[in-house]
Amino acid sequence: MVKRLAPWIFATTPLVSHTANGDWSTTVYAAAISTQPGWEDIIIHAPDTRFVDSYLVTLALSRQYAERKQGALTIEAEGQVVKHFGDQDHWEFNAVPIVLRWHRFPWSGRVATSAAFGLGLSYATELPPVEVQLEGESHQTLVYWVLEMTAGPAKSRWAASLRIHHRSVAYGLMGDEGGMNAVGLGVRYQLW
Repeated sequence: MVKRLAPWIFATTPLVSHTANGDWSTTVYAAAISTQPGWEDIIIHAPDTRFVDSYLVTLALSRQYAERKQGALTIEAEGQVVKHFGDQDHWEFNAVPIVLRWHRFPWSGRVATSAAFGLGLSYATELPPVEVQLEGESHQTLVYWVLEMTAGPAKSRWAASLRIHHRSVAYGLMGDEGGMNAVGLGVRYQLW
């Protein structure tokens, strides 16, 4: 499966990109893994969300490589290193070649806000036991996506980050069952 997806990843990852102020950012966040079977359950039934004793800490580095709509929409690529602890103890590596980030909101002059969605692949260094417990089975390599909201002072390099960290079989693309949803809180910093 990874061999079939590799050309897609390389084709969608920019080989040449422009350089401008604000191209590089880093995000650090901690998250707890939810018992909710679907990512939409976390959003729709937020008050009912329960968590298992399994956590992760993520360091993400992203680079903006395109912008549209006079800068309202930026396109980034992101790489992540994830450490799991609690009921599972392994590393996870995520490559997210497409992250669409919207920056223009009515209140952006007072509070800098962005909403982002990214799609890529995730590799766990061992079969995640919590995913097997929650889903019945899982796989080391799964599809990954991230949903993020940021908010911070206008014209600041810092922003708070609220993320959903999602690994899944992508409706059968990577297998029958597997994956997890984690809800995270952290900080995003614009490097340069």
